[in-house]
Amino acid sequence: MSSSTVLRCQNLQKSFTQNPLIQDISFEMQEGDQLAILGPGGCGKSTLLKIFLGLIPPDSGQVEILGEKIFELSRLEHAKILTQIGMAFQQGALFDFMTVRENILFAMENMTNMTYPEMEERVVTMLESVNLPHAARKIPSELSGGMRRRVGIVRALATNPKLAFLDEPTAGLDPVTTNIVINMIHSLAEKFHSTLLCVTSSVEVAFTFANKVAVFNEGKIIGLGTWDELHNLNNPWINHFLDNRGFQPPQKQILPTPIKEI
Repeated sequence: MSSSTVLRCQNLQKSFTQNPLIQDISFEMQEGDQLAILGPGGCGKSTLLKIFLGLIPPDSGQVEILGEKIFELSRLEHAKILTQIGMAFQQGALFDFMTVRENILFAMENMTNMTYPEMEERVVTMLESVNLPHAARKIPSELSGGMRRRVGIVRALATNPKLAFLDEPTAGLDPVTTNIVINMIHSLAEKFHSTLLCVTSSVEVAFTFANKVAVFNEGKIIGLGTWDELHNLNNPWINHFLDNRGFQPPQKQILPTPIKEI
């Protein structure tokens, strides 16, 4: 794996009971890449993220993150790798006994070397960036589902992660807030040189979020590329899934180091 390769997975397989959920997944991401894994609900996207995090072992195959084979690490080594990874879960996964401010501070206290004043300043600026400056002293039960999701994204990106995973980051958000959140994610990723991987069932989010999209169905990546590259595969399932709602992607610059299947 080259020095700029942040994530590499090879021939991943995972089954539960007799049902294969992940089938021969292989690709790699370079530093600064932004990739969306797009597929219908229940197709295994979240399970794939849990494998990348080292929470679920694959039946076969290998995952390397930041040059380390995560399923060959000791618990201490694995914990050290996790300090360089941000994770925004589907439902926010906030600590319900902490305020919003305390949730974000907890991540920074345990995953960065920032000073306390720096952490406090970041809490304020990041909550402002997602229109939640008033929520700092609230506890999660006082927030709507969309607000909890935004706080979860802030917590995942507040630690300057080298790699961030986002699981359905805008589900339940209105279109205006969705654009605000995606713009915030891009801005922070550029500032901190983070590599981003988002899983989503929304065509609109996938192509607004990323330059390259991997289409995932029935446990397999059946196409990876730009909007035009995916259509040029002439795969009826892909074309129907992408075109069903008449979405047209915004114009984007080409990534300097394209994500590729291996």
